[in-house]
Order: sequence, then structure tokens, then C-alpha cells
Amino acid sequence: MREIKVYDEGRIPRDWNALLKPSQCAVFFRRFGSETPVSSDGVPFARLRDSTFLLFDSLGEAQAFCDARVQQVPDLCCEVFDCKGKAQPPLLVIVNSKNASKDELSATAVRKRKMAAIVLVLGALPLFWWDHKAGGSLVAPTYIGFTMILTAIRLFFWNRGRKEHGEEREKRIQEHLLLEKQESGNAKLSD
Repeated sequence: MREIKVYDEGRIPRDWNALLKPSQCAVFFRRFGSETPVSSDGVPFARLRDSTFLLFDSLGEAQAFCDARVQQVPDLCCEVFDCKGKAQPPLLVIVNSKNASKDELSATAVRKRKMAAIVLVLGALPLFWWDHKAGGSLVAPTYIGFTMILTAIRLFFWNRGRKEHGEEREKRIQEHLLLEKQESGNAKLSD
């Protein structure tokens, strides 16, 4: 593990992600619920230009370090990126278990959205029935019912997007682990 400044005007290459080999990963730290960069101890940087990241040779090392850090600093959020940098979402986002359920991508949030969508659909049915009994002359119940149905559809799509996001992340993790394995095999052959 090495600590490297994100913004170093004298460095060649200047982009931080160009420093990473395909099998390496970078860990950035921020406070949970904020985008402000912090050190691995959770202390905000005095200036944005002072911010740093940690460079790890393997995803396993980075994950182990982050798991330990979020236990020591509960409000810390660790984001693990591959050599593609921040052009893609992080491979891993590691937070303390007390904060994990607050994340919009957590299983708890998915369950809440699913229940809310079901309640909205079921709540819309009596409104449609009420308008039907009135001979279709009521505007408000039908409007509210359609709004509830559209909101439920949005919630279902949000959950679907979360599922696809998770599948894509898992695929990228497996690709990264394969690169690590290939590189360690190449290193053994060259020895």
C-alpha cells in the first residue's frame, strides 16, 4: 500500500489512474453521505489539492484494509477503483454496517421501495373503482390513481437498475480478479 497525491502537477503521467497497473486498485475515502474527500483516518483535507488515495496491489488487500478502517472510523466510506479510474463506478463501496442499511442501493432500501410500490398499486385500485362507480365523471381519483401507478413503476425500475448495477459491478470485479491472477502468473514465470 502506498499513499499518493491525487493532484500532483509535477508527476508524469499527471492522471492518477495512469499510475495503476491493470491488477492494482486505488482507494478513495470520503465521509458517508458526503462527497468531501477525507484521509484514511476520516480527517478532511485542508485543501482539495492535498487529497490523496491509497494504492493497493490487489483487490483483496484493499478490501481487507477498508473493512478494518470502517470499523475504526464508522462514518468513513471507502471507494475502490480499478485502473479505469472514476470513469466507471467503483468496484467496491465499503461502509460500516450501521451505515450500510442507509444506502439507497442496500437490500433494505430495495425492500422498502418494493413495498412502497406494491402499496401504491394497491392504493390506486380503490380510486379507479370509485371513479368507475361514479360513471367515470371524477377526474381527481383517476388522476391520483395513475400518478400512483406511475410512481410504482418508477420504483420498480429503480430496483431493476440497482440489480443491473450489482450484476455489472460483480462482472467487473471478476474481470479484475482474473487480471490479478494473470499478472501474478506472469510474475512467477519471469522469476
